Amino acid sequence: MKRWMVVLMTGVVAVSLHSARAEWYDDMKFKGDVRYRFENINDDSKDSQQQRDRIRARLGVFPRVNNELDVGLQIATGTEVGNKEDPTSSNTTMTDGFSGKGIFLDLAYFDWHPEVIKGADLIGGKMKNPFITVGDYIWDGDVTPEGLAAKYHVGKDVELLANAGYLWVYERSAAADTKLYGVQGALKYHFNSDAHVMVGASGYLYDNMEGFDVIDWSGAKKTYGNSKVSSVSGTTTNSLYAMEYTEIEGFAEVAFKLGLPVTLFGSYVVNTEAEEDDTGYMLGGAIGKAKDPKSFEVGYNYRRLEKDAAVGAFVDSDSWGGGTDGQGHKLYGKYQIHKNWQAGISYFINDKKLDDSVNYERLQVDLVASF
Repeated sequence: MKRWMVVLMTGVVAVSLHSARAEWYDDMKFKGDVRYRFENINDDSKDSQQQRDRIRARLGVFPRVNNELDVGLQIATGTEVGNKEDPTSSNTTMTDGFSGKGIFLDLAYFDWHPEVIKGADLIGGKMKNPFITVGDYIWDGDVTPEGLAAKYHVGKDVELLANAGYLWVYERSAAADTKLYGVQGALKYHFNSDAHVMVGASGYLYDNMEGFDVIDWSGAKKTYGNSKVSSVSGTTTNSLYAMEYTEIEGFAEVAFKLGLPVTLFGSYVVNTEAEEDDTGYMLGGAIGKAKDPKSFEVGYNYRRLEKDAAVGAFVDSDSWGGGTDGQGHKLYGKYQIHKNWQAGISYFINDKKLDDSVNYERLQVDLVASF
């Protein structure tokens, strides 16, 4: 082949590759944040006060592969035990003589939104929570479920929102797998761009929980507040779930503007598989929005979760130390110091355990840089 033809073909291939690359590379988004947190915990069930400084770092890349397909990949810090990371927290504590900190796969998913079905998304992989949450008492904000999910929305002034999930909780080679089947529907009425009302309901069916080992990433056989039964095998005592979990939730949210943005919300959940200690609720609100420089946000909520109202392994990990079987207040404030630079403070005043309660207080002071 003549040299000029080789040069020409090489140029054509290079241009083609550049064009193909530009088709998705130009739409690629990089996101991340670094948070420094001071934390003080007073837990009357323990002899001493705990103080610690923690960091959280996340870095993600979110390319648009084509007009119908997006992908998300994100890594994050976390607390590691036996090569497993806490699913409810990406914090890592400053300790162990300046040792290196673990990095884990936090997100790895595709999001297919075919043009022939406007408003529909099929998501697969390790994903952001596909369900609407008006509070974190059932789902900790750091939980990234795994499996398949479908989302659909239609309408403008009146929106219909529908979500479903087929999620893998625990795969077992020699026994039945634990899965979560979730469905959710909501109506959202927009009065204008600053005001809306949303009401909805969720159903979370966990399959194969009763009689199976409790889900504890740390391997310590913690139940995170849920009821358990014990099983002895040789010299080993295992903790097993005492029941199944079918959580039915109703939720509502109202947002409007009175000089500053105002949001009010509430949620109620019941585990229909439990005969007692089966309910939970959360009520709260916020004023302001910490987004633009020198803007602020303050908020308050009260939450209560009985022992078996929800699966304790996935609920908020800050209130009363995490899990179910607690109640109490959360107050918080945020201030946007500069673009992508925020300060925040949260204070928890809780009762740890409901029948024989002990005082639990937690203070968090944050500095967050995002990009």
